[in-house]
Amino acid sequence: MSIDNEDLRNCPARITLDAAQLAFFNELPADAPSVQSELGCELELGHPGSHAALGHHVDTTTWWIQWTLSASEINPYTWCPAKTPTQAESRGEEDCALFDGHPGNHVSLRLHRRDEAA
Repeated sequence: MSIDNEDLRNCPARITLDAAQLAFFNELPADAPSVQSELGCELELGHPGSHAALGHHVDTTTWWIQWTLSASEINPYTWCPAKTPTQAESRGEEDCALFDGHPGNHVSLRLHRRDEAA
């Protein structure tokens, strides 16, 4: 079975975290679920620059693993401020699920959660 690129919305790149990266995430406060050792890029298909996957979030800081073919690093960001026209005060399902300054289109939490469940 082949994957038709037109069916993909997200970049298919994946990364396996090393022991040091897992240890970093495990030392953060446990407000979010534990980190998986394999993560997929959450940016849109064909994005410029490095790949990115959310590793953990604590309060308003989101920790993203970013990688290329030759290197990876963990970087702190804030959530992307893009919101639905209602301009809700709290993060809702229509808010962008990516980091502030991400390349490409916004991804709503509602669509992001649906894709994770698939």
